[in-house]
Amino acid sequence: MGEVIVERPAKLRRYRWPELLLGIILLILFVCASIVLGSFAYFTYIQQKLFVAVPWYYYFLLAICIVTIFFVFTVVGLYVVHLLLPIVVMIGSFVMFVLWLTGLVKASIELWGPLGSINDNCVRYVYNDDYWGGGSLYTLARIQQETVCNLWKTTFAMEMIATFLFVWMILLSWQVISRARRGY
Repeated sequence: MGEVIVERPAKLRRYRWPELLLGIILLILFVCASIVLGSFAYFTYIQQKLFVAVPWYYYFLLAICIVTIFFVFTVVGLYVVHLLLPIVVMIGSFVMFVLWLTGLVKASIELWGPLGSINDNCVRYVYNDDYWGGGSLYTLARIQQETVCNLWKTTFAMEMIATFLFVWMILLSWQVISRARRGY
C-alpha cells in the first residue's frame, strides 16, 4: 500500500527593508568606493611614474573599494530577488566597517600625521607659496600639486563617510531583524 506524505510548507519570513533609505545608503557607498578607487589608482600611477615605491595601503584601499562595489551590487541583487537577509548584511557590513576603518586610520596618519605628513607638505610647499600663474609648465605643475593635495582630503572624507555608512547598515539590519521578530 502506498503512503501519502503531506509536507507542510516552511514558514517564510519576510523582511521589510526601508527601500528608500537602503537605496540611498547603497548609492552613497558606491559613490564613495568609486571616488576612493579612482583616486588611489591615480596615486598609484603617479608613484609608479616617479619610480617611487607604492605604499601597501594604496593596494589595500583599492581592494577594499572593489570589494565594496561588489558588496553593493550583491545587496541590490539579493534585494531584487527578495533574498536579502539582515544577518548577511550585518556580518558583511561589520567586515567592511573594519576594513574601511583600517584604511581610514592609515590614510589619516599619512594625511594629518606629524611633521612631513601630506597636509604638512601641502601647506608648506603648495598653499603658502608666492603668487603664481600664467601659461608655463610651472603653473601646470602647481595646479597638479594642488589637485593632489585636495584629492587626498577628498579621499579622506569619502573614507570617513563609507565607514560611518557601514555602521549605519549594521544598525539598519538590526532594526529590520527586531521588526521582523515583533511581527511588523
